Amino acid sequence: MDRSSLLDGDRFRELVFAAQRYLSQRKQEVDSLNVFPVPDGDTGTNMYLTLSSAAESLKGKQGLSLSQAADAASMGALMGARGNSGVILSQIFRGIAKGFAGKQTADAKDLAQAFEEAVSTAYKAVMRPVEGTILTVLRGMRDAARVAAAVPGATIPELFRECVTKGREVLDKTPEMLPELKQAGVVDAGGKGLVYIVEGFLHCYEAGAGMLLDDVPSDDELPAVQVDDEEIAGIENPYDTQLLILGGGLPIDEIRADLEPLGDSLLVVGAGDVVRVHIHTDAPHKVLDICLKYGDLSQITIDNMIEQSRQARLDRSSHGHVQRQDAGVQPEQAKPLKELGIISVATGDGLQEIMKSLGCDLVMDGGITMNPSTSDLVEAVKSVGAKKVIFLPNNGNIFLAAKQAKKLTGRNMYIVPSKTVPQGISALLALNPNESIRENLKKAGKAVRSVKTGEVTFAARNGKFGKHVMREGDIIGLVDGKVEAVGQNSEQVLGEIVKKMVGKNHSVVTVYYGEDIEPATAEALPGLLENFIGSGYEIEVYRGGQPLYYYLVSVE
Repeated sequence: MDRSSLLDGDRFRELVFAAQRYLSQRKQEVDSLNVFPVPDGDTGTNMYLTLSSAAESLKGKQGLSLSQAADAASMGALMGARGNSGVILSQIFRGIAKGFAGKQTADAKDLAQAFEEAVSTAYKAVMRPVEGTILTVLRGMRDAARVAAAVPGATIPELFRECVTKGREVLDKTPEMLPELKQAGVVDAGGKGLVYIVEGFLHCYEAGAGMLLDDVPSDDELPAVQVDDEEIAGIENPYDTQLLILGGGLPIDEIRADLEPLGDSLLVVGAGDVVRVHIHTDAPHKVLDICLKYGDLSQITIDNMIEQSRQARLDRSSHGHVQRQDAGVQPEQAKPLKELGIISVATGDGLQEIMKSLGCDLVMDGGITMNPSTSDLVEAVKSVGAKKVIFLPNNGNIFLAAKQAKKLTGRNMYIVPSKTVPQGISALLALNPNESIRENLKKAGKAVRSVKTGEVTFAARNGKFGKHVMREGDIIGLVDGKVEAVGQNSEQVLGEIVKKMVGKNHSVVTVYYGEDIEPATAEALPGLLENFIGSGYEIEVYRGGQPLYYYLVSVE
């Protein structure tokens, strides 16, 4: 086979591994393109970890068809997706898998069609797509793939080369599409990451032979991802139904179409003679009847999730990952599910202790420089023994991963739209386990909307935002995400933003100090802030222990 004209499963594996290595050397550059000059830009890292999960799903799996390899990478990317950029990347892989469905190999025209599916799937994943982002760059690549594939005798590397060229061209124009990018003097970070991934594909061809197929980072370098055959949906379809269909040439798409009306979060995976089915349904007998039309059934399991009380004991790693206990160690005793559980996200031992004291069953470590993946969130929800789980992301970059986890998790998961830690703490104060979920969500939403959030950190690079000019290392103060003060002293900047935050209807100012602040400095903060805002406010100071941010502050 001419490996420049046809793409098979093994070559697809090489492309994924090559792109992962290529992006690993450039992810910090992508991180640095964060629009705001704060030290938590992590788009490159999130895309790298998502791609690493796709690579891990292909490790040791030579001889797959192109369709099988693409499906495996798609599932791996989905389960390892981190942050908005990672979730969008997982949907790009999902679209590619759709384009390669049922194919052993693909030529340039097939690859162009996979780009079409990637665009369609990725755009559907975003509720309100914005131009000037990774989606725009992807669409430009799709257009280039169309043109390249139309040339007689076009090869796959030629198509990738055109996609890279067009991708760079569109990327350079993103500042003209988004004022935030233009003001910051950067291109879109997600788009840059995507260009690097496709450059990695191209590099795989240009580098020639000799590349180790399984030369991927060690497990220590990869996200702690548990990729299951399961997708679990809402409790309104209480029967968790799993089985194998054994037969010849099983039509996966046809089986999926027949089963789709019967439940939620359907998964039909496999190839050839074996297909695994997993579905949550209120009519398991109908699922079995349909599957029997296609072949023999094996390993049938039907669990009633409402009555199901057993919980796998899970260990929580220091990074918020929730991992299964070693095989052979049995739970001491199964416990019945409680009505409501609460999961929150924060970095800093002080903040985590505060959230636990306010009723959180689990506080996941993350949100500043490391966003929990879809898989992390799924396992976290599973670990909380509750029929319903309220999730507080406390970071806008976790929302898409949370939405994916909501589709996959086995209990009703409710996401409170908290974008900052102070918003999350305010929501926790409003929650009452003895009230209905509707009432709790109403109160939490109101609490989130009532909070102003201030942040004091340092500029990670030179920049200009509105009227504020800063140099790398300057202390900057943000109010609800906008730069409002620049200086050389963190306490002075804190006072300036608090003065801008307080109004006639505010009575409480709460400050959470970070790991770099001495206790003696923190003790003096109430007096310092009174010099800025007067004595008519209740000022509370707590140790947050968060890295990178000297102070987090809320005004209510």
